[in-house]
Amino acid sequence: MNGFAYLLKYSYRNLFRVPKRTLIMILSLSLGCGFIIWDLNFANSGSREIMNDFLTQYAGNYHITHPDYYDSKNKKEFNIYKTMSDEEITDKGQIEKSTKRAIAPVFVSGEKKTLGVLLTGLEVKKEKKLSTLYTAITVGKFLSEEGSKEIILGKKFAQRINIKIGEQVAVIGQALDGSIANDLFTVVGLLDFGGGDLEESLAFTQLNSAQDLLSMPPERYHQRVSFDMSVETVPVLKNLGVSSWKELLPEISVSIRFIDNFTWIVSVIIVIVVSLGLSNTLMITFFEREQEFTSLNIIGAQSIWITASLMIEVFIMGTIAVILGAFLGFLATTYFHYYPINIEVFTGGKSIIMGGMTIAPLVKIYSVPKYYWQVPLMLYFFLILTMIYPLIRVIRRSSNAI
Repeated sequence: MNGFAYLLKYSYRNLFRVPKRTLIMILSLSLGCGFIIWDLNFANSGSREIMNDFLTQYAGNYHITHPDYYDSKNKKEFNIYKTMSDEEITDKGQIEKSTKRAIAPVFVSGEKKTLGVLLTGLEVKKEKKLSTLYTAITVGKFLSEEGSKEIILGKKFAQRINIKIGEQVAVIGQALDGSIANDLFTVVGLLDFGGGDLEESLAFTQLNSAQDLLSMPPERYHQRVSFDMSVETVPVLKNLGVSSWKELLPEISVSIRFIDNFTWIVSVIIVIVVSLGLSNTLMITFFEREQEFTSLNIIGAQSIWITASLMIEVFIMGTIAVILGAFLGFLATTYFHYYPINIEVFTGGKSIIMGGMTIAPLVKIYSVPKYYWQVPLMLYFFLILTMIYPLIRVIRRSSNAI
C-alpha cells in the first residue's frame, strides 16, 4: 500500500512538470467530453421535440383500432369496414387521452373538377384539446363543435378544385352498408401545412357528419388516436390493435434513428481526433523524460513501475478532464433547457417540412443520465488506446530497462 501511495504521489507530481501542456491536454479532453454530452442531449431532445411537434398536429403517438383495420404488412393500407366502439376498450383511461376518428377515401367535387382525398371525421372538442390541428387553419375557421356538414380542405386542394370559403362541395364515397355515400358539405376553413403534400390529400369534417355520410352507427368509429407523448411504449389492449407512430410512419422513424446514430458516429470521430492529438502530445512528453526513465532504471526501478506511473498520470489527467467535461456538458444542457434553441438557426431561417407538414419547434434540451457515464467510458477507452503506442516506444528506447 505504501508503494502504491508513493507511486500515486510521484505520478501526480509529474503532472505539474509542464503545467501549460497538462492544462492544454485536460482542457482538450474536458471540452471534447462536454461538447459530446451536450451534442447527444441536443440530438435526443431535438428528435423528441420535432416528433412531438409533428405528431401533435395530426398523427398522434399511437392508434387504437380494430385488430384488422390496418394491413399487417403495410400500415398505409386500411379497411374502412373494420370499426370499433368504446365498449371494446378495457382500459378506460385510454378514452381520456385519445380522440375518435372516422376515416374514408372520398371524392370531393367542385364546380370544375373532382379529386380524391382522405376525409377524416373529428371529435372536434377533444381534437382542439389534444391536438394542434386547428392551428393550421389560416383561412376561415375550424370546425364547429355542435355543427355538421362542414368541411376543411387543404389550401392546395381547394385551389385545384377552385373552391372558396362558404361554397359547397359534393362528397362522394363508399358507405359501410354498400350504398353510395354522397352529401353536400360547406367549406369553412383552409389548412396550411406550409406547402407540404398533406394539403392536397386531407380533408376534415365533424365525426357525426362522417358517420352519417358513411352510414356508420353513432357509437362506431375507426380509430382512437392518442396524443399522450409521455409514453414510449404503446399499451396492449385485449381484442384491439394498437399501432405506434413508428409503424404508421416508418420512413420518418428511420430518419430519426439515422440522425441519432449519426450523432454517435460524429461523437466517436471527435474523440478519435482528440485522442490522436493527445497521443502525439504524450509521445513528446515521454520522450522528453527519457533521461529520467533511464536514471530510474539504473537505480533499480523496473519497467513495470515506470509504465504504471505513466498510466496513473494519464488516468489522473483523464479523470479530472471527464469530471470537468461532464460538468460543462451539464451546464450547457441546463442553459439551453431554460433558453430553447430555435431549430431554424440550423436551417437558414427556413422551417422543416416533415411528412407533409411544416415543423419549426423550439428545442428545449433535456439531460439524459446515461450519457454522463457512457461518454466518459468512451473517452477512457480511447485514452487506453492512446497510451499503448507511446508506452511501447518508451520501454523499447530504454536501453537499461530491467
